[in-house]
Order: sequence, then structure tokens, then C-alpha cells
Amino acid sequence: MEHRFNQLLRDIEEHGFAVCDRFIPDEAAMAICTEARQLFGEGEFRDASIGHGITEQRVSEVRGDRILWLDPDAITDAQHIYWDEVAELREALSQYFRVSLPWAEMHLAAYPSGSFYARHLDQFRDTGNRIFSVVLYLNPDWQQGDGGELRIHLPGGHLDVAPLLGRLACFRSDLVEHEVLMAQRTRFSLTGWMRRDQPIPVFL
Repeated sequence: MEHRFNQLLRDIEEHGFAVCDRFIPDEAAMAICTEARQLFGEGEFRDASIGHGITEQRVSEVRGDRILWLDPDAITDAQHIYWDEVAELREALSQYFRVSLPWAEMHLAAYPSGSFYARHLDQFRDTGNRIFSVVLYLNPDWQQGDGGELRIHLPGGHLDVAPLLGRLACFRSDLVEHEVLMAQRTRFSLTGWMRRDQPIPVFL
């Protein structure tokens, strides 16, 4: 049966990654962009780190982005549109690759001018729970020369993906090495991971 994500699924199977423009309506992407810019301006983002648990640390030589984790129970209407699309994509990926993907985690990310993220994999060394990475770009006025491209490293070279509004990049978290090139002005995205473990309940 044909599925609207068929090309995306085939690209991931063949290349390990896929790029899809206008993954959500422009109005919804622009609304998330506006929200991200406002929250960033209000100081709600925090310095990102590398590793996790006791190894988590801030290393400016590796990454310089600032992030804001999203609570799925407290997302905005525009974020909900994207969250629902990701849930449908997660189900399609789960069926196509025959892997359980019970949940996803997401955060807003801002790369101020001069920041970057060095070449890396999204899966932690001691765990294999992140299966697919998904990044929605939120930059309506991006121009060539603004930097902040996603560079995907391939066996024969690399591919640079411009962070255009509404563009989605989806790739294998364990296989696809990538980096974020230096941003020449603040660059926003909504980044997430589809996971095969179960979410840990938070007790307040």
C-alpha cells in the first residue's frame, strides 16, 4: 500500500537519511519559529551539553547551541501539529523497519552567531535507544552565506542541507555522522529522537 512517507522511508533505507520540504504547513512552521525566537529572547534556552548522566558536560569546542526541552503535555497548538506528524512518521518508520519506537523526545535549538556542532553521531556510546533523528528547520529568511547548514558525512564525501523553514531532515541516529556548520546569525530548529526504550516517568 502506498504511504505518503514512502519516498522518505526508501531514502532512509538506501542512504540512511532523508530530506523532506514543507513537512508541515508554512503557517505552522512559522508559528513555531516565532515561539522559538520569543522564548530565546526571554532567556528560556540553556547551554547544551555532550554525553549524559555523570559524563554530561559542556564543551564549547564541540558544540555551542542552546536548547529548550519540550514537555509533550504542555506544547503549543503549532507544536502539536508537528508532534502529530512526527507520531505518524514514527509509526511508519516502526512498521517499515520493524522496530519498536514507543516515543520521541524533542527540544528547540538555537545556534547563535559563531556557534556550531562538531561531527558526531546522535546515539550515545553506552546506549542504543535513539534510533531515528528528526530535525525541523525554522529559518524563513535563511540566505546562502548565513551558515548553519547540516553537513551529512557520506562514504564518498558530504552533503550540506540548508536549514530552510519547514524542511525536515530524518536520519539513522546510530549510522549517520553529521555536524552543524558555523552559523553566521542565530539559527533555529526543532530537534528530536525516536526511541525504542520506554519513557521514564517523572514524579513531582
